[in-house]
Amino acid sequence: MDLVRYQQYLKQYINEAIQQSDGSNRGIAEHLSTIQVKGPVVLHREEKRRALADARQAFDEHRHWPLEIVLRHLGVALE
Repeated sequence: MDLVRYQQYLKQYINEAIQQSDGSNRGIAEHLSTIQVKGPVVLHREEKRRALADARQAFDEHRHWPLEIVLRHLGVALE
């Protein structure tokens, strides 16, 4: 697995979820649950699936944590 691409996709999924939701951990978790990585030919499938799974797990398990702490836990900085 390419860790640089993994971090790129993790940031992409989280930024998209923050923009498309109300900004709460619950809203972000709900948006992340709607994203799918599917198709017969998906570029960097392993990195995308792992990034999405890690983001979903973090926001599902730590809904009571402040957003900044969850992002720091994932190693993601907001832009």
